[in-house]
Amino acid sequence: MTSIETLDDVTTEYSEREAVAVFSTEAALHAAVDSLLQLGLEESDMSVLGAHGAFSLKPLSEIEDSGDSVRSAYVPADDRAEGMAALVGSPALVAGLCAALVVGTGGAALIPAIAVTAGSTAAGGMVGLILARAFGRKHAAFIERQIGDGGLLLWVHAPDADKDAEIGEILTSKGGRDVHFHTVTRQWTLHGLQPDPLLRA
Repeated sequence: MTSIETLDDVTTEYSEREAVAVFSTEAALHAAVDSLLQLGLEESDMSVLGAHGAFSLKPLSEIEDSGDSVRSAYVPADDRAEGMAALVGSPALVAGLCAALVVGTGGAALIPAIAVTAGSTAAGGMVGLILARAFGRKHAAFIERQIGDGGLLLWVHAPDADKDAEIGEILTSKGGRDVHFHTVTRQWTLHGLQPDPLLRA
């Protein structure tokens, strides 16, 4: 049996300074993010509680200051709405393109095929609508669960202490509770690589 050497996992710890706030409504959280963006921050500076983290047994006060809390990137409401619209609208776009093809080519022979395509896109549109509604309900349930557990968490990357006052003021004025700054320690792991035995001499 041939022995294959592998590289060990390498774990690096790093610190990150953040602002934290808890919101009672999703609208208030979005309003706070909008104001932070106007201040010059980026959407990539914002993070919210991830799906798995929402079902943690830890109290909210522990989750908000924990470096290993499950997080997700902040997604603007407009982006989520566009995604759901795409689920519903894509089949209609296909049908429109097919109709344009008939008009543009004058191909009457294509009409039966277009009729089949139109029927398929109509069914696809219903599927898209069902999926959009399902995603909408899932998101709503996710938000309701977090609010029921104490509120919606927002973390804001804040390496520059000079902006603390402005960030804190925005979070508070938009309805944020328990607004504070902290430094958390996180870990980043590079998993060991296993060379391809076929490439070994």
